Amino acid sequence: PLTLTALQERAGEAEMGLFESKIMAVVAGIIIITIIDIIVLTVLECVFRGRPFYRSPDKGSNHVVLLWDLAIMVAAVPIALPLVIQVTMAIGAKTMAEKKAIVTHLTALQEIASMKVLCSDKTGTLTTANMNIIFDKIWTMPDSGFSKDDVLTWAAIASNPNNKEDPIDQAVIASFENHFVTQASKVRGEYTVEHFAGFNPIVKRTVAKVKFRGSDMMIGKGLLNKVLDTRYGVTNTDGEDEDDGGIQWKCDKLSEIKGLIKDADVALSLRGYKTIAVAVSTNGGPMTFAGIVPMLDPPRTDTALTVHRIRHAKVAVKMITGDHLNIAKETSKLIDLGTNILPATMLWPVSEERNQNILEADGFAQVLPKDKKEVVAVLQNQGMVVGMTGDGVNDAPALAQAQIGIAVDGATEAAKAAADIILTTPGLSAIFDAIVESRRIFQRLKAYILYRMAATIQIVLVLTLLILIHDEMIQALYVILLALFNDVTMTPISSDHAKPSLRPDIPTVKYIVLMSCVFGFLEAIQTLIYYEYLNLWTGTEDRQGNRVHDLGSDELVPLGGDDDDELYKVWRVKSAATYVQISIAVELLIFSCRTPGLFFMDMPSWGLVAGVMGANIVVSFCAAYEIVVYPALPWGWIGNIWLYNLAWLVFIDLCKILANYAMGNLSTDILEYVDLPQATAADAVGLRISRTPSDGSYTSQTRGSLQHRGSLRYSHVPTDGMSGSMQAVHGRKSGSIRPPIPGNVALHGTYNPQPRLQATEALRESLSGAFH
Repeated sequence: PLTLTALQERAGEAEMGLFESKIMAVVAGIIIITIIDIIVLTVLECVFRGRPFYRSPDKGSNHVVLLWDLAIMVAAVPIALPLVIQVTMAIGAKTMAEKKAIVTHLTALQEIASMKVLCSDKTGTLTTANMNIIFDKIWTMPDSGFSKDDVLTWAAIASNPNNKEDPIDQAVIASFENHFVTQASKVRGEYTVEHFAGFNPIVKRTVAKVKFRGSDMMIGKGLLNKVLDTRYGVTNTDGEDEDDGGIQWKCDKLSEIKGLIKDADVALSLRGYKTIAVAVSTNGGPMTFAGIVPMLDPPRTDTALTVHRIRHAKVAVKMITGDHLNIAKETSKLIDLGTNILPATMLWPVSEERNQNILEADGFAQVLPKDKKEVVAVLQNQGMVVGMTGDGVNDAPALAQAQIGIAVDGATEAAKAAADIILTTPGLSAIFDAIVESRRIFQRLKAYILYRMAATIQIVLVLTLLILIHDEMIQALYVILLALFNDVTMTPISSDHAKPSLRPDIPTVKYIVLMSCVFGFLEAIQTLIYYEYLNLWTGTEDRQGNRVHDLGSDELVPLGGDDDDELYKVWRVKSAATYVQISIAVELLIFSCRTPGLFFMDMPSWGLVAGVMGANIVVSFCAAYEIVVYPALPWGWIGNIWLYNLAWLVFIDLCKILANYAMGNLSTDILEYVDLPQATAADAVGLRISRTPSDGSYTSQTRGSLQHRGSLRYSHVPTDGMSGSMQAVHGRKSGSIRPPIPGNVALHGTYNPQPRLQATEALRESLSGAFH
């Protein structure tokens, strides 16, 4: 079982996100291939070409096979990859903190970008948890002799005033004090609590053993079914009812009164009331059912909008609550979540039909903690990334099970310990903010990963082919500079102007590998063509070491030293020029990697532009003034390298678009903050809409005021036969429109079936998604 200590230990564990784990798998594959490549090259050079493994007596250490092997190995390892990932997620976590969401596990910022289903608790999450008991609606057991005052008093005695995190206990105590006013202390003083058993997610009830006017009383308060029979919902491996670990009882004459009590509870739940039951016993006698206490728990003001936006992001939303089925359906109507809410009994036994119900349902009611966890686990087994929101102790197991556990504002310590994200402001808007920010982070990481993998493939391919074709190698120092300097300059990608995608970002190894190969192969071809051009321009040597062409440039600075023969000088020139070409080309590649469309149509951040262009300018100056790069290259050469790389950048960008089109990854739909559609606003005030299939038009009748969003046209139809009309255009503001004179208001317009269609589309995309 998940204790608070276990949850806290889990929170401290270092974990790797889904995206990062897939990237590391690709990196491991590249390193393995590189090791095989090194072994083959070592055998070729040492055995068949006779090159020394660890020293070269004629041309120094630059021409030993060991140094070549090390250079290729360094090129294959993305040294700065963990740094860039962590910096990017840390900046994202800072952004989330500014939006009142504390990220306790950085991996959640990777996972939530791929989230396909959000499971949400109702009380305190979709609703305010600011419950109000309706005293006049308290139901008492007929012929029991108990009054509403008795039932409310007993409910208060069986509540813990010290548990500030329990909204039900606090609501009961507040209602008791407001009802009895100055007499509250006197009434409570007649009861002496000798033993109190608090609420927990398994027993779902509180029990108080008290002394009252010389008699021993036991008061039970909690979930109706658990107050009627404490064995409800707890079965052993044989499917038989068993104790749940709490104080046990079964109400007197249960079989006779159960139907009447259930009918009363259903009647209250149909009107949207959350209910708790109260039962009492005196002097060790049987437990007698006393009554039902109804309370209202209204939805948060932003819940409907947040649900709409999350579904617009192609994330299915499901309600999972312990409340009565009718209450869940009523709340679901208010927030336009959908009314396909199923009872928890349909979660068991395990079957394919059960799994299908979980996939298609809008939510489940009357659930226990194990049921919430089971729903999350089933969705995960379907290959989905699942988020779970909650605020109570009973939500902690499901929060821990989900890839993204979200504790809402005011959550218990157990819920916070199990969560990956903790909201610090009322409402759920921060969840959508997290989806938007995480998808931006995903785009940034994907751009960097494609850039880094492509650069690795390019450098390894170039070094390998230079050895195989020309038996040459660029200086090892340049390879190290490419591996370190070029990676460090990419850190501004962590705050780039990335655009969040409309759909969940599912990281697939196939896409990463294929696109990295496309970029890497094209970059390698670009460098090899330039190297062959250098061979024609500067000269080279044949297999016997004889000169084939002249040097071709008087502007090159002589090297001097013992190794300053003409052939060696030519190799140094080609090595320096090739380094400059690779360095500038690799830096420019990030502009193509960061967007699926044309690179110049999507402006990067100024930080990224400064990092890339600054690095290229530094390399150019180093090459021109013989700083690290030697010999010095003429500015004419450097200018030609810039023009050559820019031309190739355009060509590579076009090839990228073709590759994305071939892989069906050319979508440029952007996730935005949308408003509630007009149809939802109309439904919120209870308009009865009739729609004709041909044109989607509707006509609806209502009276009084209408709260609406958007542009609506009203034609007034007064009762005396006179006609009138009015126009109301409020854009995105909420307004109250009233008829100019008493009568009916006919609302004309176009029916927008968007909310349910969005829910269906989000579910369909969730069902069709899979990890590769």
